[in-house]
Amino acid sequence: MISLLTKCLLLSGVLILVGALLPVRRLIGLLPPGRSRSNWHVMAALVVVFIVGYLCHAVIAWNSRTDIISLIVPGVFFFGACFVWLTSNLSLQTAIDLNRVGVLEREAATDPLTGVFNRRYLDLRLVDEITRAQRYCLPLSLLMLDIDHFKPINDQHGHQAGDCVLISVSELIAGQLRDSDVLTRYGGDEFIVMLTNTSSQGSSGIAERIRSTIASHCFKLTNAPGEEHGIRVTASIGLASLGDGVDSIGTLIRIADENLYHAKQEGRNQVSAFADPPCCATSEVSPS
Repeated sequence: MISLLTKCLLLSGVLILVGALLPVRRLIGLLPPGRSRSNWHVMAALVVVFIVGYLCHAVIAWNSRTDIISLIVPGVFFFGACFVWLTSNLSLQTAIDLNRVGVLEREAATDPLTGVFNRRYLDLRLVDEITRAQRYCLPLSLLMLDIDHFKPINDQHGHQAGDCVLISVSELIAGQLRDSDVLTRYGGDEFIVMLTNTSSQGSSGIAERIRSTIASHCFKLTNAPGEEHGIRVTASIGLASLGDGVDSIGTLIRIADENLYHAKQEGRNQVSAFADPPCCATSEVSPS
């Protein structure tokens, strides 16, 4: 009876250890390249070493005489195998849950069509950035961009073509920005770009590059018969920067919107901006 129990413990322990390699393998696949992934490669190697040691002990103890005391080592091996299996599965489930939370956070902060940030994220980020800019007397600028005559694109070529234009425009804008800048789809065919540590003069240059890039780009569209053709679109851009009298989110967006309207009124496909003084405001940030 004791001999049979010993063999069952040995066989069960080996199977449990082999089973522990499966969640470890899945976990490694979920992790991005880096230190954590390397550590789990080491963990997998240690499990393999554990299995080899377990098998060696099983071969030695398989036909040996057994008693109650001799059950201690197989028992320790068995519960050690259970611990490895449980740790591997809990770690895998934690990684899956963290990935799911990360996906939900990204979905809550990004526009589903273009993949850039959405208005909700911009509102939260602006609070932090305006507070930081005012505290350390740093410049901060905002670009509000609107695609000129966007409705006729949807009317003549269809909403799918309009979506393709929006995606391409967002990619063109992103290509002109730094990692620290924030591109947001504000609604419809409007985009807002937050330029951190950028004065009104610097933002004018960035806005002009964006406008020129969009105007010179040929947007490839495919009609119903499957024929490809190109169209060109332009964009109008309004600028606003922190400065005297411009010390809240609401004021910054309102001035950028007014400048955008001015650019539209002046003929579109241009950049319009107020000449704001350098930021050195001391008032507290307002959410509106």
